[in-house]
Amino acid sequence: MTIFCNTDAAWKSDTKAAGLGWIFTDENGHELTRGSSAQHHVSSALMAETLAVREALIHAATLNLTKICLRTDSQELVRAITTGRRPSDLFGVLSDVDSLASPPTSPFAFCRFVFISRAFNESADSLAKASLSLYLGLRP
Repeated sequence: MTIFCNTDAAWKSDTKAAGLGWIFTDENGHELTRGSSAQHHVSSALMAETLAVREALIHAATLNLTKICLRTDSQELVRAITTGRRPSDLFGVLSDVDSLASPPTSPFAFCRFVFISRAFNESADSLAKASLSLYLGLRP
């Protein structure tokens, strides 16, 4: 069975902080689990989106998932992952994504990346925004 994972990030340019969120669902859309985190020193919104995908893949691997379809509302990120045309600032994190998603180093039998409309990614967006808000509220 393929598991779907919606990912999103919220980025604040003035603090360079990002909230990351991801939600795993089954083929019927029932939520299985979710995760979130926050990061500092994030250079761009696209970097934040890339970090969210990497964190979701790491979480999926720890859950021993074998077939995963990652969905993001960042067309630019999907293009960078699927075509191999990488902005230089994303090179390191995208290399991590490749290692997690591509044979022979991938823990997954199947891993696909697809673009979805922002309207279909509201739950992951809310999770990312909440993570960022909590992170910024806790910082001195």
